[in-house]
Amino acid sequence: AMSDYLATGGIKSPEILSQAPRRSAAPSSRDELFLEGYGRQFGEKMTYSVGLTYGIGLLSGGTYGAILGLRQGGTTSKLFVNSVLNSCSRFGPALGNQSAIITMYYVSFNNLISWLRGADDMGNAATSGALAGGLYKVAARSWHTTAKYSVVSAGIFTAVDFGMRGGHF
Repeated sequence: AMSDYLATGGIKSPEILSQAPRRSAAPSSRDELFLEGYGRQFGEKMTYSVGLTYGIGLLSGGTYGAILGLRQGGTTSKLFVNSVLNSCSRFGPALGNQSAIITMYYVSFNNLISWLRGADDMGNAATSGALAGGLYKVAARSWHTTAKYSVVSAGIFTAVDFGMRGGHF
């Protein structure tokens, strides 16, 4: 290996790499793009969806925290900046983590329900959303909280599913 490098200025690639199939061209249609299609594999859906909702939750929660920090203010400029940063870091990661976990539950339930029913329709989204929100808050002291999370999650995920199927996103 080392003598190969000294003689040629590079390392010869192993035969298994030279025999590996290569992708010949870029995606040829919109159907092959990542944002399109519900026919994606489970891992791709999970990774993309969780990452996207974490980012959206982080941005939304951080913006909400910034507004609260601006409202609260501070007596000096350093305390003012500190107030804004503390509020951003309190609400941003909390909403990002919460939305990512609920989305992880949703994608898992949606895949399971689609497999069990043998159909991929909007009923799966509503059911999966309700189960995801309910599972996230199942340990709450009140069933009211669990019900609220179920209803809101079902509504959000059904709306997103409707938008994706209609080509609006």
